[in-house]
Amino acid sequence: MSSTLSFGTDNGLLEKVAELSGQNLYACYQCGKCTADCPFSFGPQQVVRFLQLGQVEKALAHDTLWQCASCYTCVAACPKGVDPVRIMRALRTIDTDHGKGLRSRVFGKIDGLSKIGSGGMAPISNTLLKLPGSNLAAHQFLGIHKNRSLPPFARRTFPSWHRNHTPLGDGHRGKVLLFNDTFMDYNLPQVGIAATELLEMAGFRVELAKKVCCGRAMISKGFYDQAAVQARANVEHLYEQTREGAFIVGCEPSCLLTLRDEYPDLVEPEMKEQALAVGRQAVLIDEFLAMLSDKGELELDFDQAQTNGRSAIFHAHCQQKALADPAKSMQLLNMAGYQAELVNAACCGMAGSFGYEKEHYEASRAAGERGLFPAVRGRNGAEVVVMGISCRHQIEDFTDAEPRHLTQVLRDAVTRSTGN
Repeated sequence: MSSTLSFGTDNGLLEKVAELSGQNLYACYQCGKCTADCPFSFGPQQVVRFLQLGQVEKALAHDTLWQCASCYTCVAACPKGVDPVRIMRALRTIDTDHGKGLRSRVFGKIDGLSKIGSGGMAPISNTLLKLPGSNLAAHQFLGIHKNRSLPPFARRTFPSWHRNHTPLGDGHRGKVLLFNDTFMDYNLPQVGIAATELLEMAGFRVELAKKVCCGRAMISKGFYDQAAVQARANVEHLYEQTREGAFIVGCEPSCLLTLRDEYPDLVEPEMKEQALAVGRQAVLIDEFLAMLSDKGELELDFDQAQTNGRSAIFHAHCQQKALADPAKSMQLLNMAGYQAELVNAACCGMAGSFGYEKEHYEASRAAGERGLFPAVRGRNGAEVVVMGISCRHQIEDFTDAEPRHLTQVLRDAVTRSTGN
């Protein structure tokens, strides 16, 4: 592990971990709650203990470092407010000898690669994905498990649709910035279309927010320097866009919450206040619509006769649970006329690219079987609703359900705007 020694002694490494993570390593008193709650039975407790003892190289060599799925369950569990996910990411950044091969670089650059593979190239890209042996090739060269299917690319991307669509309202309530994440742009434009139409029917003019990829994929793979470049570009762009109070509304929790939770620590100190200002305006779409409803300002009519008390089960994204509030999604589903139930389950098991990786496939499946998959299989015809694309793919891979994003379900339940 020679490259880790470039930072100097273990004391120097320890300072580097503290700097990159922004965490007080000694706040952890080894209660074990993070390990007990970890859906993958890994747990960061021992890694943190090595750091407390100044044994950074042991922490870098520990199996858990690259087994952590960054699902945030430990963050929500810690009674002292320690963020083990940030500690793991800091260690991954230092550990340049592991985890940064071709597969990590491919996943880290998923936005650019998806842009290339979609649009006019989508028919070719999707044909290649379906060729006999394509899964085995991905298994052999990228370490993606052979039973996993990669999401198809959209022929008409969401930005293309947005440029050419006719708004459903007059925008009398002003501008909102829809944070068009990678998956919305190039894989599931229907999520962005549903979100745009909901917001337009609620009286807003919808503009696209993204300057570059949010950087979440780079962060999860330890490419902090590249993620910082992306964060700076987005903060510079979005700060100017939100100075007059416009909200940044997102549909993919892992992407939107990166703006709120990660950017202030990724940018240079002189940009931190701008990043914090951007973060204050960044909200998930369920948070935004629920906020309007709570103020009596939600200009949407839900056709409850259409839903007619239908059942729905909602699986909350891990970062939504740790950094936001799934109750907002439940509130909206109930307003739309659904008899909604929140699935009592931890991480779905996919956790971004984690579940695709061949060495994590069984752990990914086992995590889903602990609560989510049985709930989905026993749904008795209920609509399966999610916020995260990872959750969606995980459910599709291991059950017969066809989950839909919350925005799609809500859009189908809206009859008209009350404000136009």
